[in-house]
Amino acid sequence: MVNSVKFDRAVVIEKATQLFWAKGFHGTSMRDLLDTVDLRAGSLYSSFGDKEQLFKEALNCYGQAGAEFLTQCESEQPLALDALKAFARASVLNSDNAPSRVCMLVKTMAELSGQQEDLTALARKWLQTMEERFAKLFSKAKQQGMQNPLPAGMLAKQFQVQIIGLKAYAQTNPQADVLTELTENVLAAWY
Repeated sequence: MVNSVKFDRAVVIEKATQLFWAKGFHGTSMRDLLDTVDLRAGSLYSSFGDKEQLFKEALNCYGQAGAEFLTQCESEQPLALDALKAFARASVLNSDNAPSRVCMLVKTMAELSGQQEDLTALARKWLQTMEERFAKLFSKAKQQGMQNPLPAGMLAKQFQVQIIGLKAYAQTNPQADVLTELTENVLAAWY
């Protein structure tokens, strides 16, 4: 009788995501992974392949969580601009328990550019997916009366850059009052 591996795949991927987000791809050893996800090497390799494959699953987990949170903001806010602002506030201001305040996708691209192109391409794909979602919301915001002459696609790019910048700043200066003021100043520009 063959022993079957018994674990919750989603839990393992979530734990690996948190570890990779905190330490990066190169900073995470296989020993770190095994200790964090509480699996033996054989189980990890047979279920997930190598470290790179598990990192891909972690990037997808992170990207999917961001997309789902944006969907939640959309469902809770009748105005598209308010949904975008709720997403930005939560992304920047509610990251005290996150392993890093810096976006995992941006962190991956900074760490791995020119090295593991398949991983950077996946991170880039998720950033593009979010930018496209932001553009759709800005388009909807314009239909709802938002007065801004820039095309929705350009507004989405600016919005993403501002979130990335605020999150990077939060990594070096996590003072809640300063972050709140900066975030609200950035968001005020969208009215």
